[in-house]
Amino acid sequence: MKMIARFASAAAVAALIAACGANVPKQPNTPVGNEATFVESYSPAEVTVRATGIGYGDENKKGADADLRRTAVQFVLLMGTDPIITTPEERMRFDNIRESFFEDVNRFITWEADKVTAQKHGTHDGIPVLKRTKAVRVHKENLRRELTERGVLVSQATLQSAQGNPVIMVIPDSPRDQTPLTVLDKNPLAKQAAATIESYLTARRYDVVVPRAQDQIDQMVSVQTELGGAAADPAYAMAMSVGSDVYFVYSGTVEGGKASVAVKAYESTTGRLLGAETGYSKDRPGAATNALVEEAVADAVDHVLERVKAYWQDDLKQGLQYRLVIRVTGSFDKDALETVQFKLGDVIESSFDKSKENVLTDKTMDYNVWASRDEYSRSAKIYQMLKEKMAPVAKLNQININRKLLILSLDNP
Repeated sequence: MKMIARFASAAAVAALIAACGANVPKQPNTPVGNEATFVESYSPAEVTVRATGIGYGDENKKGADADLRRTAVQFVLLMGTDPIITTPEERMRFDNIRESFFEDVNRFITWEADKVTAQKHGTHDGIPVLKRTKAVRVHKENLRRELTERGVLVSQATLQSAQGNPVIMVIPDSPRDQTPLTVLDKNPLAKQAAATIESYLTARRYDVVVPRAQDQIDQMVSVQTELGGAAADPAYAMAMSVGSDVYFVYSGTVEGGKASVAVKAYESTTGRLLGAETGYSKDRPGAATNALVEEAVADAVDHVLERVKAYWQDDLKQGLQYRLVIRVTGSFDKDALETVQFKLGDVIESSFDKSKENVLTDKTMDYNVWASRDEYSRSAKIYQMLKEKMAPVAKLNQININRKLLILSLDNP
């Protein structure tokens, strides 16, 4: 009797599966699965993702493979720590084209592994399915280009016309008794890492400055003197002296056949950390050290760049950011100096949509201001405006002005 009961139960299950199989719905054109993990940044334009696809039906390998490609593209677009689509406005615009966008994602897939990492049968919303997991490579730049053409992302040209490209400088982390340039001159791996990061930046069409000229070093010393507290951070001082919007600082180690590199991006005008990531090479005993460093850098820098892009888009809404450092060189009594400080604060508040007072002492006045590009397309115009409006109470003179930093002196009128 027990054998009969078991046979009847097995037959019932088989009949249920067969019935379900007969009513398996058509494979959707949008991703069914949402399981995916980042594997590596293969190049400045490509990333490798391990994704799981769901094929409707017990043996639907074709549907599962198509779905895992869509899932990988969806991961790069919307998931993970650094997706291409980051703002609610971008997501809303993408939702309007979602159906047509996912119909054929093969144009974004540059490589697909032959080996299936995992395969199993299961159900999804009560439907019998086949799940398959593979590694695929997604071309991020082609994704970004098509999303821009279809109006989901703001084009680089629009950003350039509104605010210009961010100027970025790449420098190694350095001990206090050495400048970043000294580290680059003495450490070939540091030079290799810088070249790899700069390659990624130029591939993404960022403006990159290389702090090699002697006059830039001289400016750095001057900035350190003027900024006081910045003297303990030569990387920050150099970024400000060159006039970069963002600077990348990196450090790393190579042990055995594996390298690790930490990459951090800072906002030059404030020193605010914009993004940080540590990348690792695969364990490759006997591999060339340069190759290991490049692989570790690639693993880190792609994530940091996405955060820099998000920062730049946010900053675009506020205006161009400048740092004002005004040193008191004249002889003012306490009341006269307060009058000057009050006047300066009023001028800054009325001339800029946003400002931040960093330091206010009897020797130094330090501000961050966000200026309209239409009104103040270059830092010299800010200096001209301040000089004219402060003339009744004080005389402003130029000490050092570059793209992002104005160091001025304040004297008796």
